[in-house]
Amino acid sequence: DPSSTVSGIAVLGGVERTCNSQDFRGGELTAFMGGCVVDLRNADMKVGEAVIQTFAFWGGIEIKVPEDWSVSVQGFPILGGFDEKTRAPKDGPRKVLIIKGFAIMGGVEIRN
Repeated sequence: DPSSTVSGIAVLGGVERTCNSQDFRGGELTAFMGGCVVDLRNADMKVGEAVIQTFAFWGGIEIKVPEDWSVSVQGFPILGGFDEKTRAPKDGPRKVLIIKGFAIMGGVEIRN
């Protein structure tokens, strides 16, 4: 189901996406001298985890997640950074969003 994933490519520009899928499974985001903003705050997962592959080169990616999701950042920064600013779920981690990829002179920020 294509509505259960999110994808975006921003080259010298910007991309904004919202995903409200109740069966979110992950996606792919690329920002090359541009920016991607993805709002997942109204999404949910049926399975325990989803993976988003990221690639930020001289650009930025911002991902907004629901309050009840935990985030695991497994990205590799090269003169860039991954910034996880989420609050831990009150009930403990049941749903985990895994962020993988690269930030080369760019950044990836995850918050709720």
